[in-house]
Amino acid sequence: MIVRRSAVCVAALLLAGCGAANPQVEQTPMPAVSPATGSPSSTPPAGVTLRDLGVEHGPAQLILPGGLEIDYQVDNPNNVTLVLDVSQGRSTYDFLRRSLRAGGFRITADGQQSLTFTGHGWDGAYTVSESVAGLTLRTG
Repeated sequence: MIVRRSAVCVAALLLAGCGAANPQVEQTPMPAVSPATGSPSSTPPAGVTLRDLGVEHGPAQLILPGGLEIDYQVDNPNNVTLVLDVSQGRSTYDFLRRSLRAGGFRITADGQQSLTFTGHGWDGAYTVSESVAGLTLRTG
């Protein structure tokens, strides 16, 4: 029952994130980005921050896998949504399960390749299916 509610919450967050975009904020497909080699960073080598990916808003403490291919993004002060290449969906889910707690986030639900989490003034949801992988962050 909790897993089912979690899946519904994740789906709702993803849909809300996509639908709550500010029409004045540019929303464009994004190429894959990875940090420049040799540049100083407080991020572990296997991970990148939202800023490294060119995302202005969202928690600075959130670490994502390096080399992510972002198909689409929304970058608003109160809402960040990243739609990822689905081929990276499961590995990103596994990465987040390992890295969120270390970044000071609390996982509030986890199951069926979906999770919700909170921390640093943000609530987040990540889900992956056969056809979509997405991360949504909203101010808490």
